[in-house]
Amino acid sequence: MKMKRLAWGLLLVVLHAAWFLLLARFPDFSLFIVFVPLAVVFNITRNARVRNTYISIFIIFWLALFQYESVRGFLLNDRWKLNAPKTRFLFPPAGWIMFYTVEPEAGYFEVLGVKGRQTHVIDPHHIFRVRTIGYDNIHRGILGTAYNPDNPYVAADFCRYLNYRFPDFDEFLFMGYFYPNIIEKPFDRRQRIIYRCDETHVRF
Repeated sequence: MKMKRLAWGLLLVVLHAAWFLLLARFPDFSLFIVFVPLAVVFNITRNARVRNTYISIFIIFWLALFQYESVRGFLLNDRWKLNAPKTRFLFPPAGWIMFYTVEPEAGYFEVLGVKGRQTHVIDPHHIFRVRTIGYDNIHRGILGTAYNPDNPYVAADFCRYLNYRFPDFDEFLFMGYFYPNIIEKPFDRRQRIIYRCDETHVRF
């Protein structure tokens, strides 16, 4: 029994070392790699005590890491100028309550389908029929990825996809809505057609 526990312990050490190596080696994929240990433990053990202990350790680790990133960003580097090292696989800190900085400018995008003289707002949930793209991502502005002023081919690709998904419409309007200062003037909304397209052309 002791040898078995020792073997399991060594295996866990090796797996955790491989996990940290993968995080350091492939930071671009860390969002997926970081949850591998938790998923593995959930699948290889049925012992509730082991699972609960591991989850607790995992949460403590993440809390400590997020606290460090917040302290580093707001105190160590910003106020005390210590140039503390950043954790490579975490996004910049947004504060202990995890809110983003609210800027006065705001905006969002919409896709309108045109049929004859009528226009219809197309629900983004109907555009992106992908389960991993849920309510939260859509409201975080995922439609904005369909507009890149430095790369017109993004619009062309998106228009081909729209024509494939909604063949009943004659053309599509990609609309932009902008608030110059939503804090002081919440009702001052500007709008314009970013581009319009049909089966063959994209017009900016």
